[in-house]
Amino acid sequence: MKIKDRAKPKTPPVEPGVYMAVCVGVIDLGEQYSEKFKNYANKVKFVWDLAGETIEVDGEQKPRQLSREFTVSLSKKGSLRGFLESWNGKTYADEEFGEVDLFDQIGKPCQLQVVLNETKEYANVANLMPLPKGMPAPTTNTVPIRWDMEHWDDAVFDALPEWVQDQIKKSTQYQKEHAPDTTVEVKNPEEACPI
Repeated sequence: MKIKDRAKPKTPPVEPGVYMAVCVGVIDLGEQYSEKFKNYANKVKFVWDLAGETIEVDGEQKPRQLSREFTVSLSKKGSLRGFLESWNGKTYADEEFGEVDLFDQIGKPCQLQVVLNETKEYANVANLMPLPKGMPAPTTNTVPIRWDMEHWDDAVFDALPEWVQDQIKKSTQYQKEHAPDTTVEVKNPEEACPI
């Protein structure tokens, strides 16, 4: 048994191309550590339903979803800023961009350009465009996911999908405020196992 055969994703990725989509989630992931850059940064994840694309989950047809994570930054060179400018069809002044409420993107339609990673096992959102003028917006029945680390609510957290909870639990905010602070006493190995 080879690891690469067992580590493959359970569901096949969507085909590469351009999809109509609607934003169904904006998730404040808090301050996350980046192995690539060896530093901490605040992250946000956007989640979209792909119009007309479904997948079977536990015998039920559910909308196919894709997500993309961004570093929260005011920088003009930051990918979040370019992404939102493209989505909302406007160029932001620095002060104006600082006042953008990311949760306002929930429910907004768009077109997503989807590409596959180099192994062709995962679909990634490469780019985003607004809908062409006059094109009807896609709709969804998915319950929106809205999570703000600064307004912690245990009931809302418990209702989040498990994969979202797992990411949030890796944040410095979660570790500081919600991780157990029980001290574990470690005995000297010779005392613990006398011979």
